[in-house]
Amino acid sequence: MPDFETVAMKEQELARTLREAGLKDSEYVSLQQVSVAELEEVQQFISEGTTLIEYFITREEVMAFVVSRTKAEVIRRLSPPNRVRTLQEKLTFQLEQFLLGEDFIRAHSGRILEATTHYLQTLYATLVAPLIPEIATPHLTVIPHGALHSLPFHAFFDGERHLIDRFEISYAPSASVLRYCIEKPEIGGAAPPLIVGVADENAPMVDEEVSGLAALFDKATILRGEAATREEFSRAARHCAFIHIATHATFRQDNPMFSNFKLVDGYVTALDLFSMNCQTNLVTLSGCKSGLGQVGASDDLLGLMRGFFYAGARSLLLSLWNVNDESTMTLMKNFYKEWRGGSNKAAALQKAMQTVRDDHPNPFYWAPFLLVGKN
Repeated sequence: MPDFETVAMKEQELARTLREAGLKDSEYVSLQQVSVAELEEVQQFISEGTTLIEYFITREEVMAFVVSRTKAEVIRRLSPPNRVRTLQEKLTFQLEQFLLGEDFIRAHSGRILEATTHYLQTLYATLVAPLIPEIATPHLTVIPHGALHSLPFHAFFDGERHLIDRFEISYAPSASVLRYCIEKPEIGGAAPPLIVGVADENAPMVDEEVSGLAALFDKATILRGEAATREEFSRAARHCAFIHIATHATFRQDNPMFSNFKLVDGYVTALDLFSMNCQTNLVTLSGCKSGLGQVGASDDLLGLMRGFFYAGARSLLLSLWNVNDESTMTLMKNFYKEWRGGSNKAAALQKAMQTVRDDHPNPFYWAPFLLVGKN
């Protein structure tokens, strides 16, 4: 068998080849590199009910561009970059304490919630409060930058309520990628949903999650257990209403193009997705940290997110941290019920989060997921 160094070298060669291929494919380039969208173009493609907030970090400051159909403002000097990075690290520390086990959480849940709320409130005051006077729409699309990509803006707290209680919220890697998603037509007609589930020790409640969704969508194509192969997934994912993938996902920080999710006969990597066709309204990855990607020098995100967008997905539902199986299952059921009932995806996610929060007040349980792309 090849040694680790050989495998790593081959992975780097493949990733480099993919980048070179992008020079001949303009659609690929739009998803691999952040191109500049002119202000007038942005104002034309966002809806009247949407305000786009695009953050930018320089060496000295964090700033935000607040854009709607009728106006645009630049809010300068929100914070020194180091302060925001420190707050992000402290918030992450609080959320990662849930990995220490149920006994630890039971003993310290009150303290963890208090500290988490404190950092969410400080982040709100720093990054959102100065922008509020410029926002007059019910929907926000947040375009983070740098370290801000790992922040749950929807969970920011103003002292009385979380941002998700005031707005429907979605995200985008960049304005150019958002336009790419919005301009793709909806998948309608008789296209069935695709529900995929592979249980293991890291995702023990997958079968229950798949069964619950199968009961909601009786015409769905179900791939679970031994049926959830790479070949069957590639075939079934070509054209469907949505794709729900309940399995273990892995983010490869050393080479994000090899971030992957697990099927019964192997893994589907971000690199694989660039050769697949997934024409669908939504891809949900309910595994752990499925939304993370490496932020490059031009702030382009590599990983599963860009892979699915390139394959044809209009939007993605992804997680920022390791999720709890039970609360995730509840959130997913409520999200799909609301979406199927006529709510747009951002509104459906808003209501699902609020439902989970009634029983699990810590944002670790109700706020790990974010909607990226088309609302």
